[in-house]
Amino acid sequence: MKDCSLPTRKECLAILAEYHVPPHIVSHSQIVAKLAVFLAQRLIEKGEEIDTELLEKAGLLHDMMRVLDFKQPDYSRFVRNLPEQEKAKWQRLRAKYKTMTHEDAAYDILKDKYPAPALTIKRHRYMALLDEKDRPDTWEEKLLYYSDMRVMHDKIVPLKQRLAEGHKRNIHMHGSAAQSKINTAKVDPLIYEMEKEIFETIGLDPLDVTDEFIDSY
Repeated sequence: MKDCSLPTRKECLAILAEYHVPPHIVSHSQIVAKLAVFLAQRLIEKGEEIDTELLEKAGLLHDMMRVLDFKQPDYSRFVRNLPEQEKAKWQRLRAKYKTMTHEDAAYDILKDKYPAPALTIKRHRYMALLDEKDRPDTWEEKLLYYSDMRVMHDKIVPLKQRLAEGHKRNIHMHGSAAQSKINTAKVDPLIYEMEKEIFETIGLDPLDVTDEFIDSY
């Protein structure tokens, strides 16, 4: 799935800076990209065809609009001494994209110039696995989705731990605690199926794949 319309790593970092993505989100995105590319390389060794450049860039940019999902933006975590005009820019973005998730907003921003990473990012939405039209289908889409589900903040953790933390933090995005339970009961088993598909193909135990394991591989 090669595509010439990809930003360079430098351009990705420039986009993150332009949209004032907070440092903790940048760190998270870098680890997601690292894990996704590692898994892609193992799948390539097994004969699969995967565009690792596309996957890396999508990983770096996948949460560029994550602030849209926050109840209130914590400006103290963006950059030091964030000017008032920059806070105003975020407020305008939140107003403009108030009906969108961060995945859809990133897609809207990137789709004209970088359509392939934009679509890959759009399909990492948690509920996308239930969406006939927008569920992750390619290896690039699956690996971005799965890798995001394995990285808690800036640390690779077991899927069970990451899902539990995410569900607790994102209840408000489902409308209510009751609806959250209904949604997660449908989606989580599909994520475990995705994990099984990936790791049975590469021949590793998912619990063995940690930051330290990747660094020493």
